[in-house]
Amino acid sequence: MISFLKSNVKLIEHLISIISIILLVIGSSSSIAQDKNIDMIVIYKLLQEKKFKKGIQKLEVLSKNNNLQAQLLISKILYTGDLTPQDFENSYFWASSALLGGLKKSQKILKQLDDYLTDEQINKIKEKLRTFLEKKAIDNDKRAIVQIAKLYENYIDPPDMINAYTWYNIAVAKGIKSAKTKRDEILNELNEKDLLEAQSLSIKLFKQINN
Repeated sequence: MISFLKSNVKLIEHLISIISIILLVIGSSSSIAQDKNIDMIVIYKLLQEKKFKKGIQKLEVLSKNNNLQAQLLISKILYTGDLTPQDFENSYFWASSALLGGLKKSQKILKQLDDYLTDEQINKIKEKLRTFLEKKAIDNDKRAIVQIAKLYENYIDPPDMINAYTWYNIAVAKGIKSAKTKRDEILNELNEKDLLEAQSLSIKLFKQINN
């Protein structure tokens, strides 16, 4: 047995090497799948092939479907104006949505756009974003439910804690565990009257979402 192992040690080492490579590829594929979905890979391919019009059209569709990576990319494109005319208002809109979804890279674009947009323009964009996210949330987009909660809590001035609690409360009821801490924090900030209003609104909207 020992002589067999010695004579075949190279074969065993080769097999171990192959297994290691397979495991590495599987792990890498999993990581890529988490970072870039198939639709985004298609878009990157279209842009690399200089099929800009088709790529941007698909990017717009994904952004409207609340794909954060698509929103970040189209925001960059609209900011630079390299593939389509510059559009600072829509760049700000999509960067804001991506930021509320957790993509902190969007902060850089928003900071740059602050130099080109007035407070009035920014407020109108935020109102447009509120309408967009609320519609997505009512359509049972779980990501949008958290996004709009964050918008009411941190993204408008002054913050609207009644609506922030309302949407965090709905998020928890929808099984979004990460929203529970935020919900409970805001719960302690509301007085009895505001809490009653927020919970009544939560129940009303939750029923709409489940229909």
